[in-house]
Amino acid sequence: MALDFLAGCVGGCAGVIVGHPFDTVKVSLQTQDFKKPIYKGTWHCFMSILKKDKISGLYKGITSPLGGVSIVNAIIFGAHGQVMRLMGSEGLHTHFVAGATAGLLQSFICSPIELSKTILQVQKKNMYKGAIDCLAKIYRSKGLKGIYKGYYLTICREVPSFGAYFMFFEILSGGWDAPTWRTMLAGGTAGSISWLIVYPVDVLKTRIQSDGVNSKAQYKGYLHCFRESFKAEGYPFLTRGLVSTIIRAFPTNAVTFTVVTWMMRFSDVFITNSSVACVLTCVHTSV
Repeated sequence: MALDFLAGCVGGCAGVIVGHPFDTVKVSLQTQDFKKPIYKGTWHCFMSILKKDKISGLYKGITSPLGGVSIVNAIIFGAHGQVMRLMGSEGLHTHFVAGATAGLLQSFICSPIELSKTILQVQKKNMYKGAIDCLAKIYRSKGLKGIYKGYYLTICREVPSFGAYFMFFEILSGGWDAPTWRTMLAGGTAGSISWLIVYPVDVLKTRIQSDGVNSKAQYKGYLHCFRESFKAEGYPFLTRGLVSTIIRAFPTNAVTFTVVTWMMRFSDVFITNSSVACVLTCVHTSV
């Protein structure tokens, strides 16, 4: 189980570094004013941010997901592996249940991480110096309720998303011992599919979490956000930033799954060496 956590941690960090610029584009497109849009599309948004703020603009807010991704992905892969072992079978339904359980467990940590990331990505006056400063100030002014703004939408996104994520990876890869090219293809495709399934929920979550950052809050709740957004923009608002998300999802998850599987494989090789196995045991007991 400790190996599942470690592999998820390292794989998640690699995925965030690869995909964060497109996450910034996604959030920018999801939250821009529909009546007076700044960006014409995914590429225009990407180039506009790059031109204005250089590469640092595309990595705005990365400290939050990068700092928390080790915990989040450790929970995801650790919980998935543990639930699979407890269920004692390798069917597609067990992969879905294990993934959904992992998604539910990590939502408690994921929600505040994404809240601070979103705020840092959309803020215009640099009110917060970083993720910790952002969450600390929100907690002082609004308490836990403020920290967990958008929590229920996070759960509604993460549970089906990670269920589909692991199930489709198993379908496409045929297992964790698949060749690297197939692991990358399966991981990227599974990530893209899981986002397609829950993307409308993510749009609502982003709008709720960013509401009131640069102006007066306009949404009274989830349903009010949906009604007002639909009234102003129609159903297309539910796909704002989707192209950027899919572009980001494929390489991010391809890298994540590849790193995770390679760490698992290397561990099997190392454990065959008794001296290395002894060291791993010591590390495990000290964690």
